[in-house]
Amino acid sequence: MISFDSNYDYDSDFSVFVPQKRRRQDRFREPEVNRYDDESNNPIGEDEDSGIPPEGDDDMVLSEDEIPVEQFLAPDNESEFVYPDKNVNFTGSWILIWIFKYQARFRLSDVAIDSLIKFFQQVLMDADQMRFKDFPSSLHTASSLLQIGKQSKTYAVCPSCNTLYNVTEVVAEEGFKCTHVEFPMKSKGKSCGMELTMQVPLTSGNKRRPKLLFPLPNLKIQINSLYQRPEFKQQLRKWTNRQIDNGMLADIYDGEIWKNFPDTSGVPYFTPETADSHLGIMINLDWFQPFDTSVYSCGAIYGVVCNLPREIRFKKENILTLGLLPGPNEVKLHKINHYLSPIVDELLEFWNGVEIPAAGKNVRLALICCSNDIPAARKLCGHISASVSCHRCYKRANSNGNKLNFGGFDDMDDWFVERDLEEHRRNAEDWRLCKSEEERKRHVSSTLVRWSELLRLPYFNPIRHLIVDPMHCLFLGIAQTIIKKLWIDGNKITKHDLEKMEKRAKTIKIPTDLGQIPNKIATGEGFSGFTADQWKTFILIYAIPLMWDLLAGPDRQILGNFVRACSLLVCRIINYNVLNEAHECLLKVAKLIEENYGPERITPNLHLCLHIADCCWDYGPLYSFWCFSFERMNGILGRLLCRLFNYLSLY
Repeated sequence: MISFDSNYDYDSDFSVFVPQKRRRQDRFREPEVNRYDDESNNPIGEDEDSGIPPEGDDDMVLSEDEIPVEQFLAPDNESEFVYPDKNVNFTGSWILIWIFKYQARFRLSDVAIDSLIKFFQQVLMDADQMRFKDFPSSLHTASSLLQIGKQSKTYAVCPSCNTLYNVTEVVAEEGFKCTHVEFPMKSKGKSCGMELTMQVPLTSGNKRRPKLLFPLPNLKIQINSLYQRPEFKQQLRKWTNRQIDNGMLADIYDGEIWKNFPDTSGVPYFTPETADSHLGIMINLDWFQPFDTSVYSCGAIYGVVCNLPREIRFKKENILTLGLLPGPNEVKLHKINHYLSPIVDELLEFWNGVEIPAAGKNVRLALICCSNDIPAARKLCGHISASVSCHRCYKRANSNGNKLNFGGFDDMDDWFVERDLEEHRRNAEDWRLCKSEEERKRHVSSTLVRWSELLRLPYFNPIRHLIVDPMHCLFLGIAQTIIKKLWIDGNKITKHDLEKMEKRAKTIKIPTDLGQIPNKIATGEGFSGFTADQWKTFILIYAIPLMWDLLAGPDRQILGNFVRACSLLVCRIINYNVLNEAHECLLKVAKLIEENYGPERITPNLHLCLHIADCCWDYGPLYSFWCFSFERMNGILGRLLCRLFNYLSLY
């Protein structure tokens, strides 16, 4: 069993404890200019490390000069990239553009559009044969003429280890099997061996196709399309004309990350002179269900351009799609690096500058923030499970039997310190040198770190650039923990009390723009099917008038402090004093729960919420970085795919 003493680090031989004295830093410190060094409260799942190292090791000694490591590199794509020509000049091009817009507007199939183009070609030829002699007669020729053909990359995926392959090579060989070796440094390292293709019956016979595909939308085309909008450059520059009092935080531009993000030469990356050419993006990784009647999880990695004003930043037409991860299950732990590798390749290219024709200049792009729920955040940035350790400070979970918790605040000065970036990078690199799964588990148990392909970005900070999402932490996490697990499950609130609360809620009139009134308080075990937005509305408006007289004194203090903290944090303009008060209120909530319900009730979310104020200091108000907008995009994409599959099932 590993020790969870946060005052010690483990040496590389996993047997010697090396004490390390840490200096506590002020929470809302002024960072150095050039220093860039879950909602779930359940026990650790089967795809998370338990923190318990197994026995055994590989004793093979390797040369330090050339040690093979597991590779996550994506294969080369043979297709030549060409930007679409926006100045196509032939008679009738506007008709084709209208047809494609018609297809997008009404979500029509390619077969239907192919028939429509053939119909137009016949009609136009009858009207004026000489004028429309070059009008295309099929969807394929129309796409080629307008140069809007498929420019995204598509990879074949191993269903077992998620390694990516070139589709052409996979289908060319019968019975193609995965050649990936997870531990190439072992003397008898075996390849995966999973077969990647299957036979698909067609009318003309069988055809080999990959079992899984990973479509990678082209980031250059998406950026170029954004710049083709006449007002896009002006929107990128709007943040340079803002007038905000010193110390006030109204958007991401007022946060320390935006103001001090370093360029390669150490000067600020975001300046008024480069406002329309130096872009900063925030990414989100999440999974959704595309089917109504079966369990099947697909993943998506989204990006938003933070230079855009907040009122349009998260609109679906401005959201970038960096990758679509295949199902049927979520990618496990470090295997997501296979999907991240080609995305990071594109981000590295943009960091050095990419010529964008519609912009008329080189455009640079930097990943400045990751906004995700807890499981996705750990996979994306290579941290251990949040049930074991915090990714931002040195707090480790306490072991109380088989249940881990984050109780204990007397030694807060020792662990409430930002993790060291260079130490994190060293540990991540060492993870790649592990020679067996057992050695990896021991390494993760002691260092709390795995490798992430995002570490190939020279500027990326997986500690500070990975925020604690308030939507999952506060509303889907802590609010449910307090009301459902502490009070309802603990019989502090009875079924009769829930019915009384529901009757009271129906008498409260609120403006319609505040969201749907939570009217299912007494359904089921209580608060059945509440969404994050409904929990937010309940905590901010309904909780105190509905529950206050039903609670005892200590529980009133817990509720009052939590409601106060949430009310302060959701303000659209905040400052240092607001953040400090909100932090103190959240700390009181955690201490009151520990005092009245025991340290085993201090969940990962009750610890992570103590870092939300720091995230606001770095990125501005919650509206600048929480996951509400990304969750809406998941709903849109999920419903679109569901309708598509339902349509295809009819044929």
